[in-house]
Amino acid sequence: MNPTIIIESESNDLLAPPRELLCSVWPVLTNGDGVTIGEPIFSNHMVLVGATEYDEHRSILTLPAAGSYLVDIGFPNGQSQRTTISISPNQNYHLILESTRKVVPPPVKKEHARSWIPKVVSAAAKNSSKKKNEIEISIISQNKKTSLLDTYGFLNSLTKPSQPAETIFEHSSGNEASHEVQLNPSEHTHPRSPTLNIERKWIVMRCTGKSQTLIAYPHEWRCLNQVPFKLLINRKAKDKHDYCKWSASLTLMDSVYGSMVEYLTRRDLFSSRLISESAQGKAASALYKKSGNPFAAAAAAYIIALDGSDDSQHHIWMRNLSSRYTWLPDGAIALGWKTLYEGQNDQYAWSTARELFSLACSRGLPYFTIGLHILVDALMLLSQVDPDDRDVLEMLAFAKAADVACIRTEPFTTLQIPKYLGLPIKQI
Repeated sequence: MNPTIIIESESNDLLAPPRELLCSVWPVLTNGDGVTIGEPIFSNHMVLVGATEYDEHRSILTLPAAGSYLVDIGFPNGQSQRTTISISPNQNYHLILESTRKVVPPPVKKEHARSWIPKVVSAAAKNSSKKKNEIEISIISQNKKTSLLDTYGFLNSLTKPSQPAETIFEHSSGNEASHEVQLNPSEHTHPRSPTLNIERKWIVMRCTGKSQTLIAYPHEWRCLNQVPFKLLINRKAKDKHDYCKWSASLTLMDSVYGSMVEYLTRRDLFSSRLISESAQGKAASALYKKSGNPFAAAAAAYIIALDGSDDSQHHIWMRNLSSRYTWLPDGAIALGWKTLYEGQNDQYAWSTARELFSLACSRGLPYFTIGLHILVDALMLLSQVDPDDRDVLEMLAFAKAADVACIRTEPFTTLQIPKYLGLPIKQI
C-alpha cells in the first residue's frame, strides 16, 4: 500500500466551512551532500479540507513511495502553508493545517488604586431604558428598488431606530471571541421566475445600538442538503481600545462555490478557474443551473468576464443573465466588463458597456465585492474617455464611495456604515 497524506484542519477551527484548497507536492531528493527538489507529483491539485465523512476521500493524496516531500497548501485568502514532511512506507501521514483565524484573549482589567476622592452620585433620574446589547444582528428587507445613487439615504435610514428589522442574534456581554449564526434558507423551494423582482435583504450588525456593518445577503441562494450561509462574528481586539469592536463575515457553506468566490474576490482567476472547471465544479454548476440560482451564475459570469473568454456562447449566456434577472446588478456589471474587453477600439461597444453599467447602478449595490471593484474600474475608464459625461461622473462618485467603505476581503459586499456616511459625497 502506498503512503498517503491526509490533510485536515485544526480541531479548534470549527467555524470554518469546508473549502477547496490548491495543493502542490514535490519530492525532496538527497544527492551526496546536497538536497534538490524534484518535479512536482501534484501541482495545484484540489483538496477538500473540512470535509464530511462522505467527501473525506477528497482530502487524501496518495504518494508513489516513502521519503521526504515538500508540501504547499494555498488558501483562498492568499495565505499559504509550506512544510517538509518525512513519510515511512505504508504510513498515513496526517497534515494539520494551521487556523487562519486569530482568537484574541480578552484584555486584562487593571486594578486601580483606591482614591481618597469620594464618588459623586448624580441626583438626576436614571435612564430607565434597558442596556443596549453589545451585538445585535438583524435582517432588513428593502421594499422598494434602491439605486446605487440612493445608497447614502438608505444607510442613513439604518441609523434610525424606527427601521423595521428581523433580529436573528443578540449578545449582551461576555469574553467570547467569536459567534456563529446559522442563516436558514429561503422559504422558496422551487426556482423563481427570472423576471419576478425579489425583495432584497441586507444583514445589519449593530454594536451597542449603533449601526456598524451592512452586508448584501443573497437570501435565495439554495444548497443541496445543507444550510447555504453562516454568519461568522469575530472580536477585532487588536488592542484594548478595539476590544468591544466586532466584525461580521457572511460565509457561503458550499465547498466548491464558496472556495471559488473567495479566490475570485482577490482576482485569483487561475485558482477560480481550476475549481470551476473541476468535476466537482461542473457538478455544482449543473445543480445550480437546474435550481435556477442566479447568484451562482453571476459568480461564474465574473470569472468569464475577467478571464477574457472569446466563446460566443458565453456572451449570449451572460446577456441572458443580465436581461432576465432585472433586479440583479452583478449580471449587468459582468456583461459590461466583457463588452469593454472585447470592444477596446469599438465606440459602439463602449456605448453599450456604458448603458450596462448605468443599468447596474439603477439596480443598487452589487451582491459580490468583486462586482463593486469592477464597476469602479469600468466607470474610471469611461470617465477618462469622456471627462464631460456628468452621469458617469456621478455614478463613479457613489461607486467609489462604496468601494472605499467596503471590506475588500469579504466575498459579499460588506460596507462599514459609519465610514460611508462620513465620506464627503458630492452629487454632480
